[in-house]
Amino acid sequence: MISSSNLRRFLIIGFCATALSLHAQDNTPSRNIDETYQFDERGDAKLEVSFQYGAAQWATWKEQYGDHPDMLLRNLRYQFASSVIDDFSLDKDEVHRHAIARLKGRAVARYRDGGEFVIDVPKNMKLVSGAERDWIFTNSNLINGEIINQTIHAKLPAGAQDARFSPGGDFGQIAYQMNLTPPRPKGWVEAGVVLLLLG
Repeated sequence: MISSSNLRRFLIIGFCATALSLHAQDNTPSRNIDETYQFDERGDAKLEVSFQYGAAQWATWKEQYGDHPDMLLRNLRYQFASSVIDDFSLDKDEVHRHAIARLKGRAVARYRDGGEFVIDVPKNMKLVSGAERDWIFTNSNLINGEIINQTIHAKLPAGAQDARFSPGGDFGQIAYQMNLTPPRPKGWVEAGVVLLLLG
């Protein structure tokens, strides 16, 4: 049986350990990465990635990538290996230690049969909200002593229908339908009716 003095000692040790753990978490550097994908009717996407650093992390990032955008582009091409990357640009705000990378990716949404497109979502991303054209996913991880808070916002094209999310495997998937039948010009339809009547 634990005596009251020993119990008090265990409680004090437990409280101190919890307080130290919370203090360590408060001092852990964190970084937010926001990715926004705007898809068009062909499955191509405009991507904007924005992120902000503390002073030490900003200096490291600038040395590795910020002053060498070709290295950043190389990493993005590796990340989107199945797509063709165009129109890459990088804007840096030195005062606020904030950067935005913009690019266009072809075939980011894969086409299936019958007008269906599929977008891969990494399995570690958790669905926050999703309905019709707007889908938001988040994830937080401790990587190399730094908390990375990532948000992905996928905006489907205006004509997207029957959008749904299926988790599982190495990737979850957003699937949606597009009507790929080109509309017939009204003039051609009217001309066709006139020709039928004349015939």
